[in-house]
Amino acid sequence: MNYQTTLTVDGKTYETLADILPKEGSIDILIIGKTPSLKSVVKGHYFQGTRGKSFWKKLHDYGILKYPLGEFADDYLLQNRCGVTHISKIPREYKPLTEVECRKGYKRLMEKIDKYHPRLLIFTYKNALDSLLSAVLNDKIRARYGFNPEYDEVLHAAVFVFPMPGTICTKAEADVCMADLVRFLQL
Repeated sequence: MNYQTTLTVDGKTYETLADILPKEGSIDILIIGKTPSLKSVVKGHYFQGTRGKSFWKKLHDYGILKYPLGEFADDYLLQNRCGVTHISKIPREYKPLTEVECRKGYKRLMEKIDKYHPRLLIFTYKNALDSLLSAVLNDKIRARYGFNPEYDEVLHAAVFVFPMPGTICTKAEADVCMADLVRFLQL
């Protein structure tokens, strides 16, 4: 399968990735990225960089997302009652989200949350959640890795920031976060 699609924003057309969401019904987990990476768009699959691939593997290793190793994990999202989207659908590398992008992204995100009723939102990048909430709440927000229950009401679901390798989150902190995530999903 390939999730490449085109999107026109303000008269400019972009190659991007389509959301992976069911036509109807609910999901348990909605994975939220910042923007599609250029590498991922070329491959037609989500999170295809080094960190992205380690994200998929960690979900697999903890039994959160079941899929055959060596295959594209995003092809198995729907059968695991998961979906994926981005705050901004305009692909790029390493450029922060603008306040306008965050406000538009929040509106799109809330429409998806209201339609699919996920129990859990997994943000793949802490700074993406920080930027989104800072724009929406008009305050400087600093979320933490793992669960952030103080934002559950704002986003209508449990909020979890994934402890990506290569971030300031230590391995010990990441292990605690992942154990908390597994426990939450078993409830």
